Amino acid sequence: MKTSPQKPPIAEVLAHYYGLEVKASRGRQKVCCPLHADQNPSASVNLDSDRWNCFTCNLSEDSFDVVMREENIGFPEAQEFAHRQFGGDCPDVPRDVPGESGRGVHQRSWSRGSGSALRPGVRRFGDTWS
Repeated sequence: MKTSPQKPPIAEVLAHYYGLEVKASRGRQKVCCPLHADQNPSASVNLDSDRWNCFTCNLSEDSFDVVMREENIGFPEAQEFAHRQFGGDCPDVPRDVPGESGRGVHQRSWSRGSGSALRPGVRRFGDTWS
């Protein structure tokens, strides 16, 4: 039986896509969200659970979720991409992973009022909105 490839650390994925530097010595760190114009940190990275979330965007993702969104690919392709880009222990990435059909962006159901909505499309960290 094939096993799922190891998920890359969220700190590596955020550094790759957005240039965010997450300190490995800390379990949880506040950061500016790379998906919207942020003056003050509205996001946090949790190295213990290997997830990041933005309280303004109402978004919570693991490293596979980020790869799927940024590369515009499905879960099996994200596993292959992550294995090629970030390495891992599993040389053969399975095409069908049992129990992984519910993958995707996890959004909380509560709202903070009007808040800032995530703008259409995704910008790379450092780009400006036009």
